[in-house]
Amino acid sequence: MFNARSLAIALSALVGLTSAAQAQLDPAVFTAGTESGTRYNANGSTTYGPNSVMYTDCYVYASGGSHLRLNQLNLGIRRVGSVTTLAPEVGLEITVVEMTWNGTTYGLGATVATETRQLAASESAYTENVVLNWPDVATRPVVNLQTTTQGANGYGGFWVGVRFTGPNAANGNNGWRVVYEPTPGRAINNFGIFNANTGVFTPTFWFGQTADATTGTLRDNPARFMVSAYGVVTDAVAAPADQFYGRTFEHTSYWRPTDAADGVGSKTWYSNCFTPAAAGDVFTPSKIVMGILRGGTSTTAAPAVGLEMSLVEMNWDGAAYTPGTVVASQTFQLAATTATSLERVAWEFPNPATRPHVALNTSNATNAGLGGYFVAARLIGDSLTLAGSNGPRIVYAPGIGASWLGFGMYNELDVFTNYAFGNYANGTAAGPAKPSRFHTECFGAVGPATPPPPPCPADLNHDSAVNASDLSTLLGNWGGAGGDVNGDGITDAADLAALLGAWGACP
Repeated sequence: MFNARSLAIALSALVGLTSAAQAQLDPAVFTAGTESGTRYNANGSTTYGPNSVMYTDCYVYASGGSHLRLNQLNLGIRRVGSVTTLAPEVGLEITVVEMTWNGTTYGLGATVATETRQLAASESAYTENVVLNWPDVATRPVVNLQTTTQGANGYGGFWVGVRFTGPNAANGNNGWRVVYEPTPGRAINNFGIFNANTGVFTPTFWFGQTADATTGTLRDNPARFMVSAYGVVTDAVAAPADQFYGRTFEHTSYWRPTDAADGVGSKTWYSNCFTPAAAGDVFTPSKIVMGILRGGTSTTAAPAVGLEMSLVEMNWDGAAYTPGTVVASQTFQLAATTATSLERVAWEFPNPATRPHVALNTSNATNAGLGGYFVAARLIGDSLTLAGSNGPRIVYAPGIGASWLGFGMYNELDVFTNYAFGNYANGTAAGPAKPSRFHTECFGAVGPATPPPPPCPADLNHDSAVNASDLSTLLGNWGGAGGDVNGDGITDAADLAALLGAWGACP
């Protein structure tokens, strides 16, 4: 019997050789993860109908960039045929669509490319690699990346849509291949469907949970589709030179400490952070940022809550990392909100003379070249406040620095324990670990400990100079303590004389 798969592979190879001769392939910016054992075809469902479109969300590392110029897209379509039952011939309509964000929901924006393909019938079971090439630089699709939510963390998003077409569009022997999380790039563990029957787009479909056959633990099934994208991100902005840890990709959820079986809202959680360092180095922060998800709505506000952040040294006993000395801490008050958004709480250290030095643990040989410390935090409030919709934002691995998959917390026995959020799974087989890190960003300097700069008490705004700005501050606080230069608790003529005597650059 004629083997359509052999012909398809031969034609694909020929197309690939032709394309390679026309233009060199750009780097991979998004590459789908390992295949699960399943496929999906919404066009075979009476719920959605033959003209419905399935969309997978793709996030590429943009580092502040706003556009992606595509060179090639690869899509995995699962064909389940046999000698007796063919995977029938089917058409594909493939679209590249910009992503929108209205503050709550991802949506569909402008369509920047549409391609069609016809897949021949197959008597084999395999994943067909459907290739879309744009060898001419002048005609390549340029995607305006949605960076309102993810761009601050280094990622920009877009959609790739698929619709099966033709008389066999509903045949379940053809379907979009389901995969685990991507290798380059990021994706959330769900996908979107435009329902042709209702005209409604929903961006958060997923495949639910499956109980592990041995333990009974519920695990999220993978809900991503096989897409690989090659291209160039343009007008990118480099990460800040003083950022040593962070630029993570946000997950779609957050964690409430009151959800922990062995913890309460006042428990402290510890985010592990590692930065390039040598033995004896310290981390001197200029700013620490923690992302707190505020899950408010117009009917139920996320209540006002306190947040205590701490910088904590890390110990290593040869087997485990544990918290050491608390070097610095600061408390913030977050107002109630009816919005669902990420609040980036910034703990700043504007005065170089008073910045803390966090000793970096570098004694673990398996982390050679990295120094570790903890950024810890806890929510503060009564039981009702702590049960409200506030909590640290869950994220994937950092783009700068390193961490392990998990976070620390003291359990009910006062033993420091590492926690994780389980694994994704397909069927009964455990898949990749879920993200269990929190949104943390660290700015500053790493290196040998250095003494603070000489004191310059007349520099009231800490800009390393005594000038008109400091004079204005002193005069505006006359009789109070805000312009006190000589340390006697009151701003008066003696402080004015001291400021004028120190006029100019600080030593």
